[in-house]
Amino acid sequence: MLTVAVTGCIDLAPDRTTGTMSDSFVEDADPAVTELPFVEKELLVLPYPGADAAGLAAAFDQAGAAVIDELPEIDLAVLEVADGDLARAAGALAASGLIETVQKNYVFTAQLIPDDPLFGGQPHLDQISAPQAWNLSVGDESIPIAVVDTGVDATHHDLAAKVVGGWNVLDDTPDSSDVAGHGTQVAGIAAAASNNATGVTGVAWKSPILAVRVTNDSGRATSRHIAAGIVWAAAHGARVINVSFAPLWSNRVVRAAAQTAFNRGSLVIISAGNGAGLTASAGYREALFVGAIDSLNDAASFTDRGPFVDLAAPGVGIRTTQQPEDYGFATGTSFAAPIVSGVAALAWSVNREAPPAAITRILVDTTTDLGPSGKDSTFGAGAVNAAAAVAAATQLTAHDDVTPPTLAISRPLDGALLVHRTAAIVSASDDVAVLGVTLFVDGIAVATDTRAPYYFVVDPARFSPGRHELGFEAADASGNRSARQTVAVTFDPATGTSTAATTITFRAPADGTVQSGDVDIHASIRDDDGLAVVEWFVDSASVWVASVSGTGSGLSFIWRSDEFDAGEHLITLVVTDARGVQTAASLRLTTR
Repeated sequence: MLTVAVTGCIDLAPDRTTGTMSDSFVEDADPAVTELPFVEKELLVLPYPGADAAGLAAAFDQAGAAVIDELPEIDLAVLEVADGDLARAAGALAASGLIETVQKNYVFTAQLIPDDPLFGGQPHLDQISAPQAWNLSVGDESIPIAVVDTGVDATHHDLAAKVVGGWNVLDDTPDSSDVAGHGTQVAGIAAAASNNATGVTGVAWKSPILAVRVTNDSGRATSRHIAAGIVWAAAHGARVINVSFAPLWSNRVVRAAAQTAFNRGSLVIISAGNGAGLTASAGYREALFVGAIDSLNDAASFTDRGPFVDLAAPGVGIRTTQQPEDYGFATGTSFAAPIVSGVAALAWSVNREAPPAAITRILVDTTTDLGPSGKDSTFGAGAVNAAAAVAAATQLTAHDDVTPPTLAISRPLDGALLVHRTAAIVSASDDVAVLGVTLFVDGIAVATDTRAPYYFVVDPARFSPGRHELGFEAADASGNRSARQTVAVTFDPATGTSTAATTITFRAPADGTVQSGDVDIHASIRDDDGLAVVEWFVDSASVWVASVSGTGSGLSFIWRSDEFDAGEHLITLVVTDARGVQTAASLRLTTR
């Protein structure tokens, strides 16, 4: 059975003939991403937990990169490199063995489609059974919704009483006024002042609004500013965080911010995108991705599709607030997402102690199934149903969580000899949420990873030679801690001399060939320093990951090509060796 997973790897596309890093990035294989503009001289870097400051500084210096900004909540470093040196610098950073993710600082535009004058009123509220939900709850002032967007017009008469604070992440000021109008539209859909004989009705009547501006005056935001906006919102009390930008389904910097918010008790809701495309990305469990439907419950022509779509909501001709002091119609997945954000706030208002994981399950499990039976790549689980979600939330039984997370060590193995920087890998799971995993060396905590998958850099050169104990503990959102799992290892950095990269050889099928049906892809890998992890990507989306051991292995991966559009697709294998260094190779296959 194919396991869909997203795991940490260097976001670099390999040269398929040499197996080395080239001048493109793996996410660029996704057509929706490769078209995005990016900041020409900036790289976004997430180091592995356990990477020491001196080693990182040396790696940055060797790559010719300088730190110009940081987002410490997710350990993000923003690096500046020389003009035209982006790919070389990224390759040097990848080779250091200290970096979990390197990616371009992509620029996103708010997901808006021109108004459709054929749609009027607010039929979307009946479509999602909002009036029935309001019989149970109209929201609660303790459940703020953050609008991470172009800002919000707090002078609009249907929003003035609702905006209770905000921040301008771009300029680092409290001026979160709307510079492009998009955020004002989003805010009105989610939580406009309601039952006031004025204007439009929001989904969550009583939820306050936090206005978080992350864009420039043209309504464009970078990955790092979106991530910073999410982190700010979570830190300032937002329970629901609406992000109407796309494509974010494979953006690891934004995912890191969503994970941090999730662990703090907030839920991030993201628009699917308006590119009418299909991606293989599975998204990430710490956020909900929302596609758009029309008034007939058909998929909107523009909505992006793929396994990442969790659910759908009306997104065509949605009447809402707009600047200046006006109302209008908005179309796009940008305006489907705040409908779900409003429903999430309604559900939370009747069960304020529920964790984000429970609200996520309720929203998905109470949808109205559309399209093929069960979850699909167009509608996700189905269309959001406000009445069913709120009713389910009232029945959610509150109980004290006393069950600790489960934890297992994948590597290093007990008794291992460590001579190089090594990737220590553990898995952890919990019924509510894993807050993080902590690495102990001889009983002393040295690093914590708050984002799954849980990887650490262990550098024998930082410790005395000889026998040591590595321990790992996981903590959950309820304060429970797992039993500490330990392995005994021996550090002997003096014997470590090999620096060879992993050798990757594709055996079948041949590069550039035409394929159909289930394609059995064979490869062999070898690394004298030992193998740790293999990960397969299809068009930039991670589709399978596994641990490996020894110095050589044969691999087989079945690609179900019939599930993809006709045309050329990039199959990439990324191998992490026992030192934490990653090597990649690719082949291109065409489907009819």
